[in-house]
Amino acid sequence: MSKKSELKKQNENQANLKRLADLDELDRREAVKESYRYNGGRKAEKLRRQSEKQSNMKRLADLDELEEMEAAKHGESKGAKKLRRKAKRGYTGAFIVLFIIIMTAAFCYSGFFYGGVTMVGSFGGYAELIARKTAALMGIGDVIMLVGIVLCMCKKYILQAPFCLIGAAVYMYSAYKIVSDIQQRMETVYLGEDLEDMDIQYMLYYYPILLVALFSLVLLGIAIVRIIRRKRKEKIERDNAPVESIVS
Repeated sequence: MSKKSELKKQNENQANLKRLADLDELDRREAVKESYRYNGGRKAEKLRRQSEKQSNMKRLADLDELEEMEAAKHGESKGAKKLRRKAKRGYTGAFIVLFIIIMTAAFCYSGFFYGGVTMVGSFGGYAELIARKTAALMGIGDVIMLVGIVLCMCKKYILQAPFCLIGAAVYMYSAYKIVSDIQQRMETVYLGEDLEDMDIQYMLYYYPILLVALFSLVLLGIAIVRIIRRKRKEKIERDNAPVESIVS
C-alpha cells in the first residue's frame, strides 16, 4: 500500500509541476504579448507625434513664406498708393491755393475797393442815390467775408463757409438793391449815351463777389470729402486690426 500511495503522490506532484510550468509559460507569453503591445503603442504614439510636429513645422513654414509674399506685395502697393496719394494731395493743394487766390482777388476788387468806394460815396455825400443803410449792409458783408477768407488761409475750410456765404449774401443784397435802383432811374430819367450801360458797369463792379461764395462751396465740398475718406479709412483699419490692438 505504501508503494502505491508513493507512486500516486509522485504522479500528482509531477502533474502539479507540469500544471505550474504551463501556467508560468502562459504568464510569460501574456507578459511578452503585453510588452509587445505596450511598446508598439508607444512607438506608434511617438511616430504620430513626430508626424504631427513635421506637419506643423511645414505649415508654419508655408505661412511664413505666404506672409513674406503678402508683406512684399503690400509694401509695394503701399508705396504706390503713397505716391498716388501724395500726387493727389499735391494737385488738390494746388487747386485749393488757386481757389483762395481767386476768392481773395474777387474780394479785393468788388468787396474792398468798390465796396469801400460805395461806402465812402454814400456816407460822404458823393453818391446821393445810394442809401446809407444799403452801403452799411455792404460794409457788414465785407467784414463777414473777410473773416471767412482769413479762415480759408488758415485751412479752416468748413468753418469758413458760413462766413463767406453769409457775407456774400449780405453784400449781394446791397449790390442788387443798388443795381435795381439804377435800372429804375434809367427807365424814367434820360442819363445820356455815356450812362446807357450804367447798370451793367455796376454789375461788373459788384457781382464778381459771387466767386467768393462759389469757391467757398467748393472748398467746403473738398473738406467734407476728405473727412468721409478719413473716417472710411479709420473704419477699415479698425476692422482689419488684430484682436490685441482692438482690445488695447
